Order: sequence, then C-alpha cells, then structure tokens
Amino acid sequence: MTDSALHRMIGEPEALIRLIGQRVRYLDEEYEVTDLLVEEGLMILSSADGDQVQEDSYGRPNRLVPRCQQLRFRDVHGEPTSIWVELSFLDGPLLG
Repeated sequence: MTDSALHRMIGEPEALIRLIGQRVRYLDEEYEVTDLLVEEGLMILSSADGDQVQEDSYGRPNRLVPRCQQLRFRDVHGEPTSIWVELSFLDGPLLG
C-alpha cells in the first residue's frame, strides 16, 4: 500500500471499518481484525489460534478468550504508526 493510500484510509473511518474481518500476520502469528476504535486510534486483533484466561472482576480465572493485541494505528498527530509495516494482510492487498 502506498503512503498516500495509507494516509487517505486513516483519514476515512469508512475505509478503516472495511478492515474488520481481515486476516493479518503480526509478530509471526495469525490474527483477525476484530474491532477498530477510530476515535482512539486503536486496532484490535484477535488470535486465530491461541487463547488466554480472562479473569472476572475479582481477579479469579473465569473463561478462555482469544488472545488479543491492541495496536495504535495512528499517532497523536494523525500520522500512521509503524504497525502498518509490521502487518501482512493474508486475504490479499487492500483495495482502496
């Protein structure tokens, strides 16, 4: 993806929302984009394979949930962060 296409996508919430459901590789593991918090600039990835234990409000182990990563996709100035270099989209190139 070119820098101009990346800047355009980050500036358009509708374009970012289309990333939800895309399979990606991050840190040599496969994830799926499960949510985007556009106002906060966060992309939520859920692991395709691994699980982690979620605790209840008292800190007791409660249930298994997919392992998640919260990645900041935009810095405080609205510029793309380095995660875009670290992500590989497994479903093919993103279409603008």
